[in-house]
Amino acid sequence: MRKEYMKLSAALMVAALFVALTPGVLLTLPKGGSKLTVAAVHAAVFVVVLCFVNNSLWRRCLEGFKEEEEEDFISRKRGADL
Repeated sequence: MRKEYMKLSAALMVAALFVALTPGVLLTLPKGGSKLTVAAVHAAVFVVVLCFVNNSLWRRCLEGFKEEEEEDFISRKRGADL
């Protein structure tokens, strides 16, 4: 269940970043540039922001999975002891 939630969260995060970093939504870089230049700059900004956000998201995910694995291990061990 948690994996499906994380996949959905990641997809929604990418979609929100894409919309927010679309030229003209929050900002347009560079001002007065051609459509191709503006699109290329926004694509680069999207990739950089996505990399930073993705790395922090993965760290949180992995910490959560480690905690789940430890809890599963403890509950299985307690079940075997009974």
